[in-house]
Amino acid sequence: MPINPDLAAHVRRLLVKHLPDGVAVNDITEKKMFGGLAFMVRGKLCVGISGRDAVEVMLRIGKAHHHAALEHEGVRTTVMKGREYLGYIDLDETAFPLLEDLLALALRHNQELSAATPRRRKQKP
Repeated sequence: MPINPDLAAHVRRLLVKHLPDGVAVNDITEKKMFGGLAFMVRGKLCVGISGRDAVEVMLRIGKAHHHAALEHEGVRTTVMKGREYLGYIDLDETAFPLLEDLLALALRHNQELSAATPRRRKQKP
């Protein structure tokens, strides 16, 4: 299923509307990813739009907020290749009234990620 251009434009507007202090519009980049369109903020995945399995929006909200978000209708844990990803949620159309609030939460989580000390990758022997 192709990306919904109206939904992509709506997500762009919401991202700009809720950008935290110190984050500029040019800190947002778009990338084709997961069979859809990913919005990266400061190089970190924040939100994605896709048509896979009737899921329209994926948000990276962090593990701390994950279980509370699942209490809402139309919100479920993101599953890719059979694996659940805690901290990532999928929204179907019934959850779109929550999109603005959940996207703001994803931006706050993104700020936490940006402020954290980068992890070092293990080097191969």
